[in-house]
Amino acid sequence: MVKMDDIKTGEAVTEKAAADRLVPPALPKRRRTRFTRLIVIGGVVAVALWLAAPWVAARLTQVHINDARIAANVVTVSSEVAGRVTAIPVLVGDSLEKGDLVAAIDRAYAQSQLDAVLSRITATEAQLAELRAGKVLLDKQLSARRDAAHAGIAAAEANHEASLAVLANARARHERAIKLANQKITSQQTLDESQAALDTAAQQERAAFAAIESARASLAIVEADGEQMNVLESQIASVLAGRAGIEADRSLKEIDLAHRTITTQFDGIVDGTFVDVGEYVTPGTRIAMYHAPGDVWIDANVKETDYGRIHVGSEANITVDAFPGRTFEGKVIGMGGAATSQLALLPSPNPSGNFTKVTQRLPIRVSIDATDAELRPGMMVEVHVDVTD
Repeated sequence: MVKMDDIKTGEAVTEKAAADRLVPPALPKRRRTRFTRLIVIGGVVAVALWLAAPWVAARLTQVHINDARIAANVVTVSSEVAGRVTAIPVLVGDSLEKGDLVAAIDRAYAQSQLDAVLSRITATEAQLAELRAGKVLLDKQLSARRDAAHAGIAAAEANHEASLAVLANARARHERAIKLANQKITSQQTLDESQAALDTAAQQERAAFAAIESARASLAIVEADGEQMNVLESQIASVLAGRAGIEADRSLKEIDLAHRTITTQFDGIVDGTFVDVGEYVTPGTRIAMYHAPGDVWIDANVKETDYGRIHVGSEANITVDAFPGRTFEGKVIGMGGAATSQLALLPSPNPSGNFTKVTQRLPIRVSIDATDAELRPGMMVEVHVDVTD
């Protein structure tokens, strides 16, 4: 008798044989492995080309510079005088306006020196006023005495003219008296009286002439006293020369006093301070540093192999490490004339027989349009210069 298990097993074998006849024969194992490998390699190549395409395009149309940083005119404020610092009202990062106080240096000694000079100027002005007043007074006195001397001369000359007329009249009368006496017409007494009148007139004429000489001598004395005017003018000139020296000294003291108040020359941001209140500074001591935040640019060093592809005016895209995700625009505004190795303080030329060629870098300057960004000197940036033109 046939068992049920044997019947089921036979049916299963029959069905499996039928299914094997319907499935096509499988590919050899080696052919399947090669086909899979080609598919993987093709996918990898496609992905690599897709990823490399932007990089290749960028290499052909742009010069990438990562040796670049923000730069600005960082001004160092130094002391021009010696003294002790009395105030430093600024901190790093403070925004300043033109004329704001950066530091103050002790003014007491400089102020006292200026006050002493001002006192000397006051004394000099008083001396000048006195000399000028004396000159005016002397001029008036000399003028009055000169006028009086001229009047005296005129009066003496008039008196002399009158005495000459009297003398002439007395001489004529005496001559007539002599003639009459010789003719016995007049008496001897009359002759004697005419002779006395003649003598008197002659004496009066000589006295009048002497008065003229005296008046002229008085005028000469007045003119001699006028030399005092020259003396006063010389004294005034000497005082004026001394005052010029004092004025120059005052200017120096005022400059010294002004230099003890150190202020900013333009709007800026404090980058650093180097002294504290109470320190003693000398001329040339650094006090602080600041820069104008709106006047920044980029100093970059480009490889010499890419230098020839760049020119002034080339457009540039800039990324700043401090502001990831943002791109700024700019232009090349300057090209360096020598490699950075030639500008080093201590150049290191390769010794003969030990030469290693190294790609040099040349500096360029790039503007950046970032008015709304807080760019600070020294920040690192990356520059992509467009070289398609």
